[in-house]
Amino acid sequence: MMSVCRRSVALSAVCLAAFLAVVAAARAQDTAPDRPLTDEVFAQLLAVAEPAAEFEWPPALEVSAEDTAKAHVTAAPAQDRDGKPSAKVVITEGMLEAVIQEDPDRLAFVLGHELAHIVLGHVGPESGHERTPFVRSVFNRQQETEADQKGMELALAAGYSYRRALKAIHRMMELGLEYSSFEGLGTDHPSWKDRLTLLDEEQASLWGAMSAFDNGTVFLLVEQYGAAERCFRRVVKEFPSCYEAWANLGYALLMQYCDALETDDLRRFGIGQIVCGGFYRRPASLEARVRGVDEELWWDAVGALREALRLAPDLTLAKANLGIAYLVRPAGKDVGQATEYLHAAVDAAQRDETLAPLARAAVLINAGVADLADGNRELCAQRLEGAAQEGGRAFAGQARHVLPRHTISSALLYNSALVLAGSNEADELRGALVLLEGYLRVATPASAWWPLAYARYEQVCEQLGIAARSQEQLRPRREGPLRQVTSVAVGSGHLITLTDPVSDVQERLGAGEAVPVVAGTNLRRLRYARYGVDVLVSDEVLAICLVGPSSPALTIRGAGLGAGSATVRVGMTGDELEQALADEDYDFRQLTDPDVNYRFYRGLGLAVRVKGGVVRELVVVQLPERAIPGTG
Repeated sequence: MMSVCRRSVALSAVCLAAFLAVVAAARAQDTAPDRPLTDEVFAQLLAVAEPAAEFEWPPALEVSAEDTAKAHVTAAPAQDRDGKPSAKVVITEGMLEAVIQEDPDRLAFVLGHELAHIVLGHVGPESGHERTPFVRSVFNRQQETEADQKGMELALAAGYSYRRALKAIHRMMELGLEYSSFEGLGTDHPSWKDRLTLLDEEQASLWGAMSAFDNGTVFLLVEQYGAAERCFRRVVKEFPSCYEAWANLGYALLMQYCDALETDDLRRFGIGQIVCGGFYRRPASLEARVRGVDEELWWDAVGALREALRLAPDLTLAKANLGIAYLVRPAGKDVGQATEYLHAAVDAAQRDETLAPLARAAVLINAGVADLADGNRELCAQRLEGAAQEGGRAFAGQARHVLPRHTISSALLYNSALVLAGSNEADELRGALVLLEGYLRVATPASAWWPLAYARYEQVCEQLGIAARSQEQLRPRREGPLRQVTSVAVGSGHLITLTDPVSDVQERLGAGEAVPVVAGTNLRRLRYARYGVDVLVSDEVLAICLVGPSSPALTIRGAGLGAGSATVRVGMTGDELEQALADEDYDFRQLTDPDVNYRFYRGLGLAVRVKGGVVRELVVVQLPERAIPGTG
């Protein structure tokens, strides 16, 4: 159904508040909904619609006084034995005021979409009550796409404008009620950009690139940099002038390079703890490697970032990320280049109104790291103080953040400790000791910086003539959070990612053995027995199932730069699984068979089937939220 209420849970409270404010403002203007307009448009749609044989015809139209912007269809049983059930299209005043805005073409698309659900037989008792929530969400997304196309067909047949009708979707997006197609896997509606990719044939490549950009930013958020790289490569291939995509591609490549750095590499660079998370969240211009230093990957990252700056010389985050790159240059840090780029980024950040406070904090911290590497303790301290203020402002709000709180706080602790530890004054050394102890107690020991911090802590203790606490005494009780899983590397490095088009998977792995899953849906299983992998697909990848002894292992990395990793695989014991995923919460869910239960780790996007104390199957998947009785 056409609704802006049923959206991804990942949408922030800020978006909801902004939307409610729009609706409230519209009502404050005392603009009564135009009921004659809705009746007129609905009548014209009915005149060109083929009656649905299983319902009384025509269906009724109701304008609800509800403030929330939505439209839907209801069905009621027949009044007598020989009669047919009735159907009704419902549109709210909130939808008319906030989205339609007295535009008959927008209204024709919205009402046509709902009428299409009746014409196409989507309304009424759902066949197959045994369907799992996962299957139902796939089925519902398929029906939404079908209703979009049929609804537009009805609107055009009734004489309404195709281009103006699409403005209904544009208006939904203007209200901030959009999510990526990856986030849409956990809902029963496709993302608006995915819907426009199918509806707006003239600009399908543009909407497809926009959707890929959105997915790429989500993959950057969950630190799945290989998946993000592929998304942004698709964007720059279609639109090589999209400088935000070039900047984000460079960031994704740089983070893959940094992920492979070990403690010995960081010790050789001799730098403080850098903070990452600076990338572009929207393209305004468009509206697992082995560990160790990888010089080729570093140059790829630098090349993409330089291309971004060639296209748009004022990009703050491209300059900042180039500065980071020169701090961890394979041949050794280049402090001159790093400070040049990071100082320019700090200056640009002061003028960049698009930059969030948290991104500004990261720029300041990294500039401070470069200043300290250049021997300028005082300037580094000023940068860190400014970063702390920016971070405080960022976390005072409710928006979803690129960086978690612990990433900023641990970097501030570590780098502030290095500033004080560079002194010969006893008071400053004691301050460094306090900060280092604090860092060691909150930062994950899996981080490549943790052993460096402990070595510096021992050094400061020796300078002060104090006995150092052991690593076991300082080690935090709980490891840090783990990254969400979005992809699987199959065969000789073929990366399969959720939301990949089916054609991409078949190009890399072959056609596979196609096995239908549920009648009445386009859900099917592509079986690749030699890889031990099944891919659940509709028109995109919905789940990646590792099902046999030949299936690849999954690497589960900790969140944050320099974090450690664990490996999970089919055939490991349940005890080994619990050790690898320590402290991760799960509940029991179903995939396509309601009788087969999986442990579903929502934070990881990983479902695990354990039988007889052994892991039998691993599934990378986004499952919809559990339905709560009594809710819509």
